[in-house]
Amino acid sequence: MEAGTLIYALGMGGAFLLFLAALRHYAQRSPFPPESWLVISGVAYALLQQNLFPGLPAAVLSADTVLILLLPILIFASGRSLPAGTLRREWRAISLFALPGVVLSMLIIGLPLAGVMGLPWSHGLMFGAAVAATDPSAVGVIFRRFGLPERLETLIEGESLFNDGIAIVLFGATTALALGEAMVGVGDLTLRLLWSLAAAIPLGLLLGWAMGKLVAVWHEQNRFSGLSLTLILCYGSFLLAEHLLHLSGVITVLCAALAFRHSRCGHPPAAHAHDSFEAFWDYLNTLAAGVLFFALGSAVGHHAFFINWVVPLVVILLLLSRAVLVYGGSWLLNRTGSPVPPDWQPVLLLGGLRGAVSAALVLLIPPDYPHRIELLCLVFVLIMFTLLVHPPLLQRRLRRATLNDGL
Repeated sequence: MEAGTLIYALGMGGAFLLFLAALRHYAQRSPFPPESWLVISGVAYALLQQNLFPGLPAAVLSADTVLILLLPILIFASGRSLPAGTLRREWRAISLFALPGVVLSMLIIGLPLAGVMGLPWSHGLMFGAAVAATDPSAVGVIFRRFGLPERLETLIEGESLFNDGIAIVLFGATTALALGEAMVGVGDLTLRLLWSLAAAIPLGLLLGWAMGKLVAVWHEQNRFSGLSLTLILCYGSFLLAEHLLHLSGVITVLCAALAFRHSRCGHPPAAHAHDSFEAFWDYLNTLAAGVLFFALGSAVGHHAFFINWVVPLVVILLLLSRAVLVYGGSWLLNRTGSPVPPDWQPVLLLGGLRGAVSAALVLLIPPDYPHRIELLCLVFVLIMFTLLVHPPLLQRRLRRATLNDGL
């Protein structure tokens, strides 16, 4: 790389980091989360780049950048946030909301959308899988401000943690069907998918446990070596599973993060060490998500935004799928010994935001796909709706409600 090109790339990277830092600083005073302003800023940047400053570089991410560089960070950062003990206690509720919930959302959103847009059903399911993943991070500040019961917070974060991984796997499978990359039948593809998941789980648990023990034995939890090993675990487990063993890299990374977190519990670091680990991955997660939100806005801004009755329809389908999952799932759980109190259910409903994973998945759709811009616009609408509408409603709900502990 020539010196001039390197200097230009560093300058643009530094300018983006400065912009991201300033936006997150001033967005604290806004009633809306920083993620919403990032998407809007991406749209504005694309319009400026097209109409006023054509010399500016286009904020376009390649599929490899999204899949190999950014997605593993998002998944690992989510997986290290919940202790294994808490997950074991709430496995029934989390499993119901995360596993059947993803499939339910994919079907309720994807099939009607395919019908009204005249697309094959596999194309609709591809879109449904992309928007099935939830992301509660944008309302995390609200949750901390009002102090949710620990069990409710675990349900929200645990659901997001597992449905992210399942949604990514289903998106890959439906994309292969929709774009003709799968040369086998649906039954064979399903068996391969189940094998990919089943084999990825023990692989990820083994890698995460081994790396956690190594970090603990070395006493490097708060030093360069320990933090570097977590990066090696994140990317190494993904590449080993996805590209060498042809398993689900996302599920492998997720299980590796959970096992790494659990294996460190037997060798608790000092208080400042724990803070360094969390701060390091919080930073990487925020940076990766910021790049994805900005890139989504830029991708939408580079094209004419289509507006028709499909736009409100997809919002209605999203709300319907979430309501069916939350209220139907709560009804089932109340009859299986894991009750979900009625005053928790609106919080679960509003906490199902769409965020960085949905943005990442829709950006993976190939540029030559004929309906790419329509799907980009619809994901943009869903993300902006949940980022702009849900947080104020959730804040209003929490001000008025006194949530019990659900026991």
